[in-house]
Amino acid sequence: MPNIRICIIGSGGMANQHAERFSQTDGFELTAIAARNPETGPALAAKHNVDYVPQYRDICNRDNIDAVAICTYNDTHSEMALVALDAHKHVFVEYPATRNITEAHQLLSKIDNSSPVLRVAHNEVLSASHRALKEQTAQTGHLITSLFTRLTPGSGKRPEILFNIPISGPPALFFVYHIYPIVDCFGSAAWVEAAAHYENLRDDGTYDSFANSVTVGFENGGIGQWNWAGGVEIADAEQDQRIVMTKGTLINRGEGWALSKQPDENSLPSPQPSNLTIQTQFLQDIHKGNWQTDARTAINAALIGLAAERSIAEHRRITLSELG
Repeated sequence: MPNIRICIIGSGGMANQHAERFSQTDGFELTAIAARNPETGPALAAKHNVDYVPQYRDICNRDNIDAVAICTYNDTHSEMALVALDAHKHVFVEYPATRNITEAHQLLSKIDNSSPVLRVAHNEVLSASHRALKEQTAQTGHLITSLFTRLTPGSGKRPEILFNIPISGPPALFFVYHIYPIVDCFGSAAWVEAAAHYENLRDDGTYDSFANSVTVGFENGGIGQWNWAGGVEIADAEQDQRIVMTKGTLINRGEGWALSKQPDENSLPSPQPSNLTIQTQFLQDIHKGNWQTDARTAINAALIGLAAERSIAEHRRITLSELG
């Protein structure tokens, strides 16, 4: 079976990581780097001895490219993915899948009508812990409420991205990887309410710290809530998650999931870890299909973030039907 010839779009930190991983994954051949940055783009291409192309659209017209990996700023993800899919290229894209409502629905249409693969880089599909959680929720009745709280000190590893609304969107989009697992377990949202507070929010969209709260009502019933505060004064990061269901409560205090019922609480056994990487999962998608459910979940999770963004701006509850 011939290798899948892949181009990395972008030349920042994630582009460097994925260039390494795809070049080391059997079944892929790293063929080109497409990046606007005239310094980091050629440097990354030279490092891997592949072509450098300044414009990603030129890559999509090449016959010697089968797939692209989009590792650019959040607000470009879905635009690039749509161009690549229209050019019949398989697409691997970092999350969030989109920061644009119209493009979100265009991607959903592509999933139903397009043969090229769309793989959003959510690792939950490979997570033993998430598989155990999903299996357990299917056996524990109906969702009543899912509660998530995270407190993070300092500015993190990527402050230039996280603390910049025009680049990353509000935290509801930057932290979509915490929303994705709940959507995967319980389905899409019917409505969203959100609020945000930023310390020292500047005209350019940068800020020093934030508090962000998102509440959703799921189409299948039950309520989810996510609360984050980042860049705050706290000694160590804290995270707590609880999923309250009709037949028990699932709890994760940072050491894995446990099922709590009267009178006991028992840790969930984890299935064997997967040997797959997200890159090899993408390769399987290309050769064997069966990627559409994961892509829909990723887009529905991003739509919660987009609805939260609108809710914050308009100070009201947003129904997902309003988003088109």
